[in-house]
Amino acid sequence: MTDLLVSVTLFSLTALIALAFTLARRRRGEIRYDRVDAVGDSAMLGRGAMTGAYWMLQPIARALVSLGFSANGVTLTAMGLAAAAALSLATGHFGWAALFVSVASLGDALDGLVARLKGESSRAGSVLDATVDRYSEFLFLAALAVYFRAELGLMLLAIAALLGALMTSYASIRAEALGVKVPRGAMRRPERAVYLAVGVALTPFTQLGLAGASTTLRHLPVLVAMGIVAAVANVSAVRRTRALMQSLDGDAEAVRREPPVARTLARHQLGALAATASDFGTMIALVDGCGLAPTAATAMGAFTGATVNFNLARRWVFNASGGDATPQVARYALVSGASLGLNTLGEHFAVGHLHSHYLGARVAVALAVSLMWNFPLQRHFVFAGQAAPCRH
Repeated sequence: MTDLLVSVTLFSLTALIALAFTLARRRRGEIRYDRVDAVGDSAMLGRGAMTGAYWMLQPIARALVSLGFSANGVTLTAMGLAAAAALSLATGHFGWAALFVSVASLGDALDGLVARLKGESSRAGSVLDATVDRYSEFLFLAALAVYFRAELGLMLLAIAALLGALMTSYASIRAEALGVKVPRGAMRRPERAVYLAVGVALTPFTQLGLAGASTTLRHLPVLVAMGIVAAVANVSAVRRTRALMQSLDGDAEAVRREPPVARTLARHQLGALAATASDFGTMIALVDGCGLAPTAATAMGAFTGATVNFNLARRWVFNASGGDATPQVARYALVSGASLGLNTLGEHFAVGHLHSHYLGARVAVALAVSLMWNFPLQRHFVFAGQAAPCRH
């Protein structure tokens, strides 16, 4: 109950800050900051939210300067709060974890403000800031993996999110070191912090409201947040690496012509949800209505949703209806066959060896396979280079 109260308080404070920022904009007109303009917004986090957070931090930074805090002191304090968030997560206190990680994430911008106000900006401080960011994010996602250690699929999802976070940062660092400009990406440090903090803060509500449900359903908000981070961050890391390689080879124009990866991923997940509705409907009907074994029902349900998924992917997600459907069907069958095997084996392992509920196991396995197998293979293999002609 304490975690729920902390989450309610956190959301209430956020709403009050948003209201105050809205009133300030109406009174003063447009509010802009050079720092926000330099960082830029993304498909996953709008400029308004970033400007509002930066606006809220201005008086806090001035107060810290008046109290004698240094920029490095703020950075190290944020590291301590991130460690407290990780400890709270590992022990299942999601409300407190949300509070600690929210304040720690704001510290990532606050130390820069303090440094500029005190004239302490330095390359050494930037190195400390970047190092603390990596440690803080690692601790947070590693703590989620520890918490879900009894559920293999959920633990792997946390590890996938951790991998995406580290690789996105690595690709950016390599680009900066080589002096090459790459796409900003849709799941940078601020986006990851916001999505994970919101997911963790919402989890106490489902833990209380779905107390008797499976682990997956009781922790659905944080699992959705991890899934978004895992998918978008890893795709963004691959896209940045590819852009870096092509820029070094003098062929960056091909990257700029591609549609935004966040939009394609969002469409892919919506198409997957539509296909999954028929998939799960078939599976549940076969298990609960016909008494079929969960493993066999999983295979038949996945087959039922394949036709819906193929047509949506071809005509809407990847806009590949201009290509020959026959090779697309063959490639889709190959990828889907492997996907079917991964889903079936994952379900068998989770139910037979981890003794998970078949439906919760199915959700976790299906999400992991969709994000880490289906999307990249469909994008770069099944429907690659076969966009339909534009109609005016």
